[in-house]
Amino acid sequence: MSKPIRAIIEGITAGLASIFFAVILWFIPQLMILAILFPLPFIIAGARNGAFAGIIGLAIPSALAGFLISPMLGIILFVLNIFILLSLMVVYKKSLVMNEAIILAAGGTLLALLAALQIFNWMQGESFFEYFFEQMRVLLNANSASLDAFIQMYKAIGLIDKAVTGEGFVEVLIEQMRDLMPLVPSALMTASLLSGGINYLVSRALLKKIGTMVPVVSPFRMWALPKGTGRGFLGLMLAAFLGNLAKIPNFDVVLYTVSSIFTFVFTVQGLSAGAFFLDVKKVHVVLKILILGMILVLLPAGLMFVGIFEQGLGLRKAYTQRKGN
Repeated sequence: MSKPIRAIIEGITAGLASIFFAVILWFIPQLMILAILFPLPFIIAGARNGAFAGIIGLAIPSALAGFLISPMLGIILFVLNIFILLSLMVVYKKSLVMNEAIILAAGGTLLALLAALQIFNWMQGESFFEYFFEQMRVLLNANSASLDAFIQMYKAIGLIDKAVTGEGFVEVLIEQMRDLMPLVPSALMTASLLSGGINYLVSRALLKKIGTMVPVVSPFRMWALPKGTGRGFLGLMLAAFLGNLAKIPNFDVVLYTVSSIFTFVFTVQGLSAGAFFLDVKKVHVVLKILILGMILVLLPAGLMFVGIFEQGLGLRKAYTQRKGN
């Protein structure tokens, strides 16, 4: 079978697999978090047979969504996945190391999110967030009778006037949502890192399983940020903090964004260091996952500080050297 025909067949197969995956998520909404893995079939098809195969696969569910539901949805679905697909094609073609791969995948994901938001703005005639706030206002007003418990709670802690109406309370909630808008850039950056990293690692594992050559990735217990990353982050945070202190416009957004990325990457490094020391103690893999999961839920700040200390002091390296002696 010639390579172009094989690419077309694998692309079509990837498109059908993605539709089947979407149907499962539709009927089992509890699994909706797995929607983050929607690009996987296209990434695998593209890595095996070239980007053309992945694009064909992506075009099938996008066209179907555009035809059956909404043209805007079809376009946005295509845009949300095309950039991470192309980013990971570069990663696999050039065999980039893990840090470079995750950064490139995260960049593709972030570009896709920003492009999708802009397309929504063009086609809908208003920003996605204004549309979201308006839909929330309609939904809350339609169910204002069920808000009594929340109104009483807000009154008890003094956040609203005692004479507020149901509609007035809805406006309070909408304004509080608007107040969170400076957090949106940091949320987009963190989501991009998470989505890009997961799609890279899972697609790599699957490609390796089916015999495709993939870049080498260190075991999770050995993950580490490049040297100088800590100083670079601290310098960015100091600059953002001083800019915010000086009330320079938009520096509060910069501070939120840098802080969120700082927290995310050093928490992951803290988890990696924790996995290393649990492996040293020969803790069973299932128990290790449970322990790390509980620490992540109960003491996330502690993991972040472990990651910072690991970056500055090289705890794993020091332990290995001491044991070697």
